[in-house]
Amino acid sequence: MDSLAILDSGNYAFRLCNILEKQGFEIEVISVPCQIAKDGCSYCLKFPLEYKDEVMNAGSANGLVVREMYNIIPMFSKNKYEKIY
Repeated sequence: MDSLAILDSGNYAFRLCNILEKQGFEIEVISVPCQIAKDGCSYCLKFPLEYKDEVMNAGSANGLVVREMYNIIPMFSKNKYEKIY
């Protein structure tokens, strides 16, 4: 199952993505889905759920606060998002 991590800005998402990719994790930067977007267009990290702790730890170690995390639940026509942090 994939998850999303919402940070304060798109630049933070790209920076954390680069940090995690250098550590060997497969992370992707995508647009925040409109169902969970609060401040208009932004970017978030998409990653496998098992990377959750690594994403949180890398973020806090580098001053990049993860504000929210969601599990992606695939549905028939649109995905559903379950807040986990």
